[in-house]
Amino acid sequence: SCLCGSAPCLLCGCCPSAKNSTISRLLFTFFLFLGTLVSIIMIIPGVEKELHKLPGFCEGSGSVLGVQTSVDCSSFLGHKAVYRMGFAMAAFFCLFAVLMVCVRSSKDPRAALQNGFWFFKFLVLVGITVGAFYIPDGAFTSVWFYFGVVGSFLFILIQLVLLIDLAHSWSQRWLRNADEGNAKGWYAALCTITFIFYAASIAALVLLYVYYTQPEGCTEGKAFISINLILCLIVSVVSILPKIQ
Repeated sequence: SCLCGSAPCLLCGCCPSAKNSTISRLLFTFFLFLGTLVSIIMIIPGVEKELHKLPGFCEGSGSVLGVQTSVDCSSFLGHKAVYRMGFAMAAFFCLFAVLMVCVRSSKDPRAALQNGFWFFKFLVLVGITVGAFYIPDGAFTSVWFYFGVVGSFLFILIQLVLLIDLAHSWSQRWLRNADEGNAKGWYAALCTITFIFYAASIAALVLLYVYYTQPEGCTEGKAFISINLILCLIVSVVSILPKIQ
């Protein structure tokens, strides 16, 4: 369907032919990626300093054609701005999650909201984001911090379950292929992939120690990384025990 669904498409004549559900997943993923990218830009050190170099953009950065701006650039940068961006993204996706409750087929009338009107969805996202920056500080930052802690924990937990399920399904499929024929090739491929993943994990641990710890101090960071390493080793050993197999 076109970018605006049944409304006249404002940006293009038509979209590539594909299943509506596939296009919807890709575009929602793009929205999530866009929000994440904006959050990263907001928290990068030195961005505010660079914005002040633009004449007439931030408060106190001069004027353009005699027009003096009153925009406080510090209000939409830093961790508080990331919280507001996260709030806007969460509100946007929760809104559509509520709208799509009990929708099980593309034939449902509400499915049009899921699979179309992307330009207007983008406007809704922008509107919620702008509105989030007008929320008074007050207790918002501290309250949303706890939402972020709980939400990030649940997100990581779900991702771990999905990754474990993916690895198990992948392994079982290749082992089944090995039993059906060309066992050496499939076992070699499985061992190669396993080695690559373990090598990547070791490299990631080294980078964590290099960038998130210091020879003196950073005890908490060292403890978390070390505990994670020990747990990974324990799980690796337990997973190959005959009783577990």
